[in-house]
Amino acid sequence: MEYIDKLPPDNRDLSMFPGQYGWPFLGKTVELVKDTLAMCNKHYDRYGPVSRLDMVRNQRVLMCLGPEFNEAALFDPKGNFSVAGGYASSLGTLYPEGMLLRDDKKHKKTRRASQPAFKTDALKSYVDMLIPIQERRIQALPVEEEFVFYDNIQETLMDVAARVFIGLDEKSPEAKRLSYLFSTINEGLVTPLPYDLPFLKFRKSMQAREELREFFISNIPKRRGSDAQDMFTRYCNAQDEDGEYLEDVDIDGHMAFLLFAAFDTTTSALTNILYYLGKNPQWQEKVRDEIFSVSNEMPTFEDMAEMTMTEYVFQETLRFYPSVMILNRRTTRDVNVAGYDIPANTVVMLSPPFTHRMEEWWSNPLEFDPMRFSPERAEHKNHGFSYVPFGGGAHKCIGMHFAMMNAKLYLFRLLKNYKVNLRSNYDPAFMHVHLPRPIDGLPLTLTRI
Repeated sequence: MEYIDKLPPDNRDLSMFPGQYGWPFLGKTVELVKDTLAMCNKHYDRYGPVSRLDMVRNQRVLMCLGPEFNEAALFDPKGNFSVAGGYASSLGTLYPEGMLLRDDKKHKKTRRASQPAFKTDALKSYVDMLIPIQERRIQALPVEEEFVFYDNIQETLMDVAARVFIGLDEKSPEAKRLSYLFSTINEGLVTPLPYDLPFLKFRKSMQAREELREFFISNIPKRRGSDAQDMFTRYCNAQDEDGEYLEDVDIDGHMAFLLFAAFDTTTSALTNILYYLGKNPQWQEKVRDEIFSVSNEMPTFEDMAEMTMTEYVFQETLRFYPSVMILNRRTTRDVNVAGYDIPANTVVMLSPPFTHRMEEWWSNPLEFDPMRFSPERAEHKNHGFSYVPFGGGAHKCIGMHFAMMNAKLYLFRLLKNYKVNLRSNYDPAFMHVHLPRPIDGLPLTLTRI
């Protein structure tokens, strides 16, 4: 929090750019939350790739649309853009010490110390933890009876988070309490009134975040020296290049943000994958055929690497609905991008799903077509930053391979035993912020294979 507090004020003079600030106090927040893509399309059509707007708390933002802006802000070899500055007034209010809220040397140091928790040996150890949790939860799913999938997978992945991330028995009272705290914290990210005042949702989120912090800080000494394989223990034993343990505040910040970044995003991704597989039964069968081609009862780490059709579906789903629909940065100095002069300390908003649907880079972008990711077509390589579901550059999502593995394991067990059926002519409205998914949570029915 100290680093964020030292940042100079945001630049508020965006008068040289076209656009609309929106309503007093709220700006365009309601419009952005209601339909992020529609707002991006409207601004692009009316004002071009760069336009100004206001957000809640009267924050002025420059919307920059297209891969050129993604590349400049995400790759950023010269440090022209700050991640901490981009998220100071949003994620920074609840996750100020998270890895995403660090720049430069501080980010590099903590990311390097975090890498072992996401390397191949670590990922292989997580498979053994994931399988029994997913197995138990999938066996308990209703069959031949409609249920809301989002609620169910959210509970499943919270069990995964308790066991794999924190090293708790997922059925324990302690795990249930942490699940409540985590849900309460995240409610504060989408409230239109993000103020620490009595009776507001944001106050409850701040209180829950403090309780979660106390849990991590108090348990760090107990985990040091342990050979447990969960991520929290790995972070507690991680050392930097000087052989020093990470500071307690860093471990707390990274674990809290990791829960948000890995748990909620995979919940969104799996919900949307089943939506697209239900709407495209021919692709559900292709994935199922691939699953039945695996000789092992449950896939090994090596088996999962060969599940290419499943991976294409995962990638195509995130093309439509990346788990993070908006990426923020803030300029550290005056910078020119694609011919636009952007002043220092200007908050910049990027839209991955807008770029993912641009006809300049994708063939028939509104069509669900996973084979566009095959080596023969490789449309995601038409521009190095036209496909950015996990961000890019030094801050690219550290947990993306874990998310892919988690999703593949779940789909393997589910689709090997069940067919996913949606209502006839099902065409739901989608929630966009803070996690994209059908507003009704994806009601579906499973039938046994």
